[in-house]
Amino acid sequence: MSPRISRSSSRARSAGRDYYEELLATREYRESRLRKAAVLDAIVGDRFRAAGVVGDIGSGTGLLKRELERLSGQPIIGFELDPRVVIERRRTCVADGTRLPVPDACFDFLIVNHLYEHVTDPRSLFAEVSRVLKPGGSAYVSAGSRWAFIEPHYRLPFLSWLPRGWADRYVRWTGRARSYRGIRFLGYRSLQRAMDLPELRCADMTEHAIRSVLNGGGAGKWRLAWRILSLLPAGPRRALLRCGPQWFFLLTRQAR
Repeated sequence: MSPRISRSSSRARSAGRDYYEELLATREYRESRLRKAAVLDAIVGDRFRAAGVVGDIGSGTGLLKRELERLSGQPIIGFELDPRVVIERRRTCVADGTRLPVPDACFDFLIVNHLYEHVTDPRSLFAEVSRVLKPGGSAYVSAGSRWAFIEPHYRLPFLSWLPRGWADRYVRWTGRARSYRGIRFLGYRSLQRAMDLPELRCADMTEHAIRSVLNGGGAGKWRLAWRILSLLPAGPRRALLRCGPQWFFLLTRQAR
């Protein structure tokens, strides 16, 4: 969820909301937050347990944040621009993720979970991450790819591949929203350029993330595919992962 999220309040589906807004209110979505929290805990749980001050930029409904607090015993400060979507309001501040109302260098660890595609200028988001992290602090970034076959918000094949005008027509034709405005996915290299800031060191931890989930017994129907992928040499394996539907990064604020 994000500072710049697509909304279609003027057009009604069954309840005056678009497909994505309706999805946020479903049991399916709530259960997915529990699974997502377990995945995040498997990947970087040791890091945010050891951190002093933890933040979640673009915390959305707050359900993921609440489950992570339960798993870790660590309070997490959430930031979400759209108050309409917030369900778990404790320790949540209404704020733009690119202009957080906090001083410099105040967080030890940040969660930036599937957020960049909702921001007008992703580089400004990562500049803000750099500003509010303490030297030595780090941020977990999960990010979707423009080239994913199924777009994750409206669950339509190839939606994020299309030029803006065609994407708008596509979601209107399917009846899922009036437009696709407010969501803009990037390819791997474009996203890395957005994160390439002087004080941030970026590490691709996609392979580590997959192995962490596998070792924890997760991955479901993808488990066999990941096992086969792990048999490939390192170079081809990394190349294939960069073509995957999502990536995981660790951004670390370097000491001056």
